[in-house]
Amino acid sequence: MRIDIEDLHVAYAGRTVVAGAHLVAAEGEITGLVGPNGSGKSTLLRTVYRHLKPVAGRVLLAGTDLGELAPARWARHVAALPQERGSDFELTVREVVAMGRTPYKRAFAGEDAADRDIVARALTDVGMTEQAGRRFTDLSGGERQRVLLARAFAQDPDVLVLDEPTNHLDIRHQVELLALLRDRRRTTLVSLHDLNAAASVCDRLHVLHAGSVVASGTPREVLTPEVMAEVFAVRAAVVDHPLTGDPLIAFDHRTPTDQAPREHAPREHAPTDQAPREHAPTDQAPTGQASTAVASETGVRG
Repeated sequence: MRIDIEDLHVAYAGRTVVAGAHLVAAEGEITGLVGPNGSGKSTLLRTVYRHLKPVAGRVLLAGTDLGELAPARWARHVAALPQERGSDFELTVREVVAMGRTPYKRAFAGEDAADRDIVARALTDVGMTEQAGRRFTDLSGGERQRVLLARAFAQDPDVLVLDEPTNHLDIRHQVELLALLRDRRRTTLVSLHDLNAAASVCDRLHVLHAGSVVASGTPREVLTPEVMAEVFAVRAAVVDHPLTGDPLIAFDHRTPTDQAPREHAPREHAPTDQAPREHAPTDQAPTGQASTAVASETGVRG
């Protein structure tokens, strides 16, 4: 399912945080949001998973305004991993993941065989099967994150909305998470601080600065030395990754730029008709990571 964000304006704590954002998350593609701290990435995602209401503009899921969808229907289509994650679940790991099946159950209905299979598969995907009986509160930050991502997978959504999903993860689990997202090929809208991870996993990127989308296109089109200087205020060179061929950004960690990021007009690269790029398969089954589920639906299912 496709997400369209049209002329979105969002205010938070009395100030405008997102101003006139336009972007598309195409069906089956991984669409990334990148930008400096305070650029509006998390606020935009909060609007998509209905934690915030926009001042103007709208978010469409397969052509239907998210605000018009009943929560129960909405929860069958969109699952979210926010940055703000509750850690006070007095539940086991398996019980937390099973919460992802709630949108499909009638009140007081128990699990059926299909639910149990979906929960088991989600735990396997994120490498937490052996921890299924542990209390969620006893887990490390990275383990909790992987459990919450499994909860989102158990929700069986059409769309994943992930806000900094690699936070708290060691490098192995970061790699496994990104491989898992590529393998699933769900419509995914994700914010990432790690620009090299974004270049590796995302089919398309939108660069946010001061609440506006200032560049859109493939990672190679938008992650340029000019954007690094103008938006992030760092010196950088962009080369080909020696193992994958993806753009690799080499930052100058010795010499900070003298200028602050400056305002500039949005640049939009023309969309192409070609299919999403294929990534080289890995020899290791991917393991995932964490999630909190919030969700959505249009009239496709249910």
